[in-house]
Amino acid sequence: MLRLPALILSAFLATPLLAADPNTRFDYALTQPAVPISADTQRVMQALFSNQVITPAEADIWARVRKGFAIPDIDSPLVSKWENYYASRPDYLNRIISRSTPYLYFVVEEVEKRGMPMEMALLPMIESAYNPKALSSAQAAGMWQFIPATGKRYGLERTWWYDGRRDVVAATGAALSYLQEIHGLFDDWQLALASYNWGENAVRRAVDRNQAAGLSASYIDLRMPDETRNYVPKLLAIRNIIADPAAYGVELKPMANQAYFTTLQPGKHMDVSIAAQLAEISVDELLRLNPGFIRPVIAHKEDRQLVLPIANKAIFERNLAQYTEPLLNWQPYVTKTGERFEDLATIFGIAAAELRDMNDIASKENIARGQTILVPRLAGLDISERQTLAALHKNRESDAIDTGANDKPKAQPVLAKNSKTTEHKVAKGDTLFNIANRYGLSLAQLKSLNGQKNQPYCNRRYLAGATPAKFAGEQIAQQIRCSARRYL
Repeated sequence: MLRLPALILSAFLATPLLAADPNTRFDYALTQPAVPISADTQRVMQALFSNQVITPAEADIWARVRKGFAIPDIDSPLVSKWENYYASRPDYLNRIISRSTPYLYFVVEEVEKRGMPMEMALLPMIESAYNPKALSSAQAAGMWQFIPATGKRYGLERTWWYDGRRDVVAATGAALSYLQEIHGLFDDWQLALASYNWGENAVRRAVDRNQAAGLSASYIDLRMPDETRNYVPKLLAIRNIIADPAAYGVELKPMANQAYFTTLQPGKHMDVSIAAQLAEISVDELLRLNPGFIRPVIAHKEDRQLVLPIANKAIFERNLAQYTEPLLNWQPYVTKTGERFEDLATIFGIAAAELRDMNDIASKENIARGQTILVPRLAGLDISERQTLAALHKNRESDAIDTGANDKPKAQPVLAKNSKTTEHKVAKGDTLFNIANRYGLSLAQLKSLNGQKNQPYCNRRYLAGATPAKFAGEQIAQQIRCSARRYL
């Protein structure tokens, strides 16, 4: 009669929670906690007690970016041309980097999530010089330079209140989706990039034309406009400089490998000035992170996000929960045909120039025609509201793309040469990029020392081991003899 209870008690005592071995009990308590634990605690426990190898995060964003480079080199003197262009204008290059500082970490994260080559995070450098307010002569706008039709195709709204092409978060998602789609058409990142610049239909026609003639259909062999011909070389030139800036005599501004901003859904319409007040940041900073908002009111939509510095998200949410004043100090007003804008400005206590600017009313347009305009809810504007209008005016203005054309080029560093040699046999798949890495060189060093373009050739001598004289000290040059066929 006592056997069944004894068996039950024995089984209970054998559970890991009551095991005699304290390590077994500890392990059970960690993996089967009686009380739910937070995600942060779970991550710490996993790092401490799992067999998984945790790779430490890079402290500098550039080290992280370099690890993700994957687009092959191309055999074109245009790469060297653009390497020289950017390297001789280090102030221009660092101006682009300064402009990218709030956004680059986010773009790198999105590129990594999608498993794309990290060169894509550098693409806004050649598209817009990383300026979300950039506007081209073809009316392409934003950091990723979307024309209206392509932007609409990828869900970037353009309304009176908002331009999604300027929205860093929305436009980055749209651009990467577009690049992935066109890569799927060609299974070639160079052709995908050409399509981004020239259009996928134009690239498809060029590919079909070459294939019909029995010719190579790679990027370097296609007939294309000069802008597209230079497009990939520009990107690879910047990639090469970032991969080894010292070799080009360039000192990149350091950038922390950490997020600057986050996003949230306010859930309500609100003034730009009140959003800044709730986040405890300036209106200028709010608009720098949200250049898509172009009116005094942030019009709420479910798929539209507000971007804030990470440290200010909780502040915004707390202040919004406690805020009891009206969130809107502006209202729509339907004009009556024949009303004068000068008179309306007086009625609503706003300067006529401010009324015109905020509502895109032309200076020659004096009489209303029944359109809806935005006016203050209460007559008169205080100084902070006038400052907000000035900031919004500046934000609505588009910028010409900074190409560095006005930067005076600086002298290039001289590469040192020496005589000590060794042999390198080119293997299948070798490029100058991987040969240079193998011998601790940069592309610029290897090419400058040998007067070569971008690929290793058989029976040519390659000097290696030198660095720019500016940095070299007493470096030893080595000579590489290519003694195999060209495999590319």
